[in-house]
Amino acid sequence: MIKQVVPRVDADGNEIGGVPVVLLQAPLGTYLGWNITATGFHKGQVCNYQGGWIPFAKTKAERVANNDPRLSLEERYVSHGGYVAAVTAAAARTVAAGFLLQADAEALIAAAVASNVLNP
Repeated sequence: MIKQVVPRVDADGNEIGGVPVVLLQAPLGTYLGWNITATGFHKGQVCNYQGGWIPFAKTKAERVANNDPRLSLEERYVSHGGYVAAVTAAAARTVAAGFLLQADAEALIAAAVASNVLNP
């Protein structure tokens, strides 16, 4: 019998374990280690060499309309400031754990501030 081992995932489908990553602690979607090939000879087949991403709906109404069980950005963060606060907290935890340099944390926070996540 062959036993296949796969990583555990959270409610969003993101993998649990390993080095803490800010993008997984303040996610914008479900990050995949695979993707489906869009064109060519292997169209429709799994491509293990190119990761994929399934973004969260922006609002609860959009999420419900699409039957998406994952919380929307609005439900998670409420506002752009809430998203920036989540990234800031995740970066601080990761720096404190020794997995991220302060300069890199500051760059991630600056990118969150400059992003259009829940920004009109």
